[in-house]
Amino acid sequence: MRHLFITRLYPLLYGLWLHRYLLVLPIIIMPFLMTIGGFLKTKYYYSETTILVQEAALLNPFLEDLSISMNLQQRIKALQVVIQSQSTLAIVIDELDLVPDKDPQKIKHVTAQLEKGITLDLTGNDLVQMSLVWQQPEQIPEILNTLSRIFLEKLRAPGRASVDNSEVFLQKQLTTTQKDLELAESELATFKAENADNLPLLQGVNVDTSIKLVRKINESELALLHAKSKRDSMYKTLINTNPVIGKLEQEIVIAEAELAILRASYTDKHSSIKNVLRRLNRLKQERTRQVELQQSLTPEQIDSLWQRLANSSQDPEKQSQPILLSQFEALQQAESEIDAINQELVLLKKQAANIIGKRVEFAELEKKLTSLDRNYKVKSTIYNQLLERYEMARVTGHLGRFEEPDKLKIIDKPSVPNAPQNWPWWMNFLSGILFGAVIALFLVGISIIFDTRLYQSNHIRQLVSYPILVRIPYFSKELKHD
Repeated sequence: MRHLFITRLYPLLYGLWLHRYLLVLPIIIMPFLMTIGGFLKTKYYYSETTILVQEAALLNPFLEDLSISMNLQQRIKALQVVIQSQSTLAIVIDELDLVPDKDPQKIKHVTAQLEKGITLDLTGNDLVQMSLVWQQPEQIPEILNTLSRIFLEKLRAPGRASVDNSEVFLQKQLTTTQKDLELAESELATFKAENADNLPLLQGVNVDTSIKLVRKINESELALLHAKSKRDSMYKTLINTNPVIGKLEQEIVIAEAELAILRASYTDKHSSIKNVLRRLNRLKQERTRQVELQQSLTPEQIDSLWQRLANSSQDPEKQSQPILLSQFEALQQAESEIDAINQELVLLKKQAANIIGKRVEFAELEKKLTSLDRNYKVKSTIYNQLLERYEMARVTGHLGRFEEPDKLKIIDKPSVPNAPQNWPWWMNFLSGILFGAVIALFLVGISIIFDTRLYQSNHIRQLVSYPILVRIPYFSKELKHD
């Protein structure tokens, strides 16, 4: 096994020995070249700064709703792009006067170097580390401070702009909405003033009033019927107490009494009895005629008649009055009662018609009132919500300005680096040795691959396909002369 290993290793070692100069020279030369190159290479210096983003208000349950989160984890990629953008770097170059002559090509070159040297990383949840690799160490703190200031401005900008713009927008909307609300209030108040007696709140009262009016109308109509019946009864009584008819009744009674006395002494053929019978018949006919005439009199004629009789009853010379004054007064009271009931009925029906008319108009009024009230409520709700949000925006702005000094802090300021970032000479020397060894092995391998000379008998045997019988050693020229 060992012999086989040595047999296989021998060609490699032999090839290395044949190219020993090509193997050794790169290993010797490259360390010195790398060391010299390290001394001649441009030196780069490194410095960093650390920014603490502490959102303490989000941890306070009383201020959590009023604080605006900076969303650092979601925005860190965008902030990296912003910090490394040409516009930001142009601001840094202009403020620090890194290119005094303002040459566009130099500005472009410096911008590319800054973009390449700036690194922005998020450490944890609230630490931002900004580093810079630059050629001039005294410029590094100024550049990092300027970049930190721009970074803080960009970090604050969305929240601050959001709050400020919200305050301005909400204030404008509040002014506009307040005018609309005042207009809606004015329209609603004017409508209620113009229709104060037919508002929905009074519909219950109107319904109750309508029911009461209908009840009173029915009661008044019943009272009117009763009064008219009473008056008609009095008319009949007064008709029956007509003085003419009464006088005729008295005459008839006297005639009948006289007839009875005469019949006790005479027969019906006696002239006295005949005279009495003729007079009695005449009285009865007159009574019948008077009764028929009395039935055909109108109430106005009866009133006129009883008025004349009432006036005649005041004559002191007349002791007997066929008509009682109490009946006349009762009749007058009945007429007055009927007139009063009629007037009351007219008034009640007028009021009922007015209420019915209002109930008919109520549907349209209610529709208009509902529309105005809905418009007012919508405007009022919008105004209250805008006012609440405006106050919240103001408080949020005050809170942001109050906690701003403690929210963003530069806890590790940049300093002027003392040593460059380049490798020391010994690291360059060691790397030169390693790099030279790699180059040497590569060159030796290429040389072995492209070398067409034969050094081993097995290679010859493989080429000619014949066995090797004798190997003649190589003799140098010195041995030949000897």
